[in-house]
Amino acid sequence: MTAGRSRRYRAAYAALALGLAGSLALTGCKSHSSKKSKTSSSSSSSSSSSYKSKKHRIIGGGTGAGSTTSRRRSMCRPTPGSFKFVQLSEPSHVLVKYRNKSRSSCYLYNAPMVYRGDAPSKSGSYDIAKPLGLYEGAPGFMNSHRIEVRGGATAYASIPTLAASDKGKAQNVMYLGVMMQGRAAMQGVANAVHFGRYDRHPSIGATAKVGDWYLTQFRAESATHTRPSR
Repeated sequence: MTAGRSRRYRAAYAALALGLAGSLALTGCKSHSSKKSKTSSSSSSSSSSSYKSKKHRIIGGGTGAGSTTSRRRSMCRPTPGSFKFVQLSEPSHVLVKYRNKSRSSCYLYNAPMVYRGDAPSKSGSYDIAKPLGLYEGAPGFMNSHRIEVRGGATAYASIPTLAASDKGKAQNVMYLGVMMQGRAAMQGVANAVHFGRYDRHPSIGATAKVGDWYLTQFRAESATHTRPSR
């Protein structure tokens, strides 16, 4: 073999080796790029799924909190005209009526706080230390009676006046308020219920006791064993 042919063969082998090396390098780059793309896509999908999951949990938690808040009910807060006495033909009891003038529901606890207008204190029109007694007993921490009064709805409480001392004399004005939860004490102040000369005045004596609030007149009268005649 001549020296010229030998040089040509070496040059050809060198070119072939260079071509093979370039092809392998290109194949490796494509493979690495493909794996990286798949990894990036998988990571992006996982991140998106995680974001959606977290977003769902946040929305769900917010909705739950809102539902809890919407279920909360505050104590009923009477306004002038919230209380009145129901006209009854049967003299065995006096019936108190409360109307929730708000559009939202509220809670009434135990019984109304009732004060006679003929026994005022020196500092006001009624003696806050002398409310009527409670027919169904004083409430306690664990035995508090409660009713929910929807917006615009009414509640009733009966005051038996069977004995002469329970009946007493007719009143021209009475004061009524709402009771605190678990305590025989008034929340806020009492509202005056005045009577014109054409109204039938309630007759409530100092020894009379008031029953708990109920959503119907029938339940209130049944709780105190008093029913109007038919």
